[in-house]
Amino acid sequence: MLAQKTFLRKTRRGNIIKVVREHYLRDDIWCGQPNCQVCDQEVENAKLAEKPKSIASVLKSPHYLVLDTNVVLEQIDMLESEGINNVIILHTVLDEVRHRSSPIYKRLRDIIANANRNFYVFVNEHRKETYIEREPGESANDRNDRAIRVACSWFIKHWKESKGCRGKDVVLLSDDKKNREHAVEEGLSVFSVEDYVADRKSTRLNSSHARYL
Repeated sequence: MLAQKTFLRKTRRGNIIKVVREHYLRDDIWCGQPNCQVCDQEVENAKLAEKPKSIASVLKSPHYLVLDTNVVLEQIDMLESEGINNVIILHTVLDEVRHRSSPIYKRLRDIIANANRNFYVFVNEHRKETYIEREPGESANDRNDRAIRVACSWFIKHWKESKGCRGKDVVLLSDDKKNREHAVEEGLSVFSVEDYVADRKSTRLNSSHARYL
């Protein structure tokens, strides 16, 4: 499937030009869960653990984590902790981190490369069900937050369609109050980082950079 992204750009000479970019969308990008019977994926290529464990007292049921961009940027020390596993890194987030901080991007890539951590990069920007266009008047940040929530909703719906994945859940971590409010309205499980790791004495947060709303 091919989508076109059209926008206006001002040149150095002050001229306004119309730019059209082709954006390819697919329906065969894996969800990363080894028991998924909907995705046409090989089990050995699945990145997420079959049975994730909850590390938070606020939510005992097994789940996978989805992070927004600011959580990655501000809590990279926490993410490097061995206690944080089974994390879905959306392409939206990975790309934004790459543009905003090269050092943190490298640290995140190192975590993803560690097979024991079960960090899975889901290319939501090229899966047809999870790609979204920026709405008129919508900021880039709000569009990306919405893309993250759309991906979370897709995982929940997708796994309900697979007998081997029923009962699997995703939890969004965000320190953005507005983003959390929208997530609650959309029926998603969402927590601030502070609430999620409140009882984990072994987890050391980088409090000088943390933003709790």
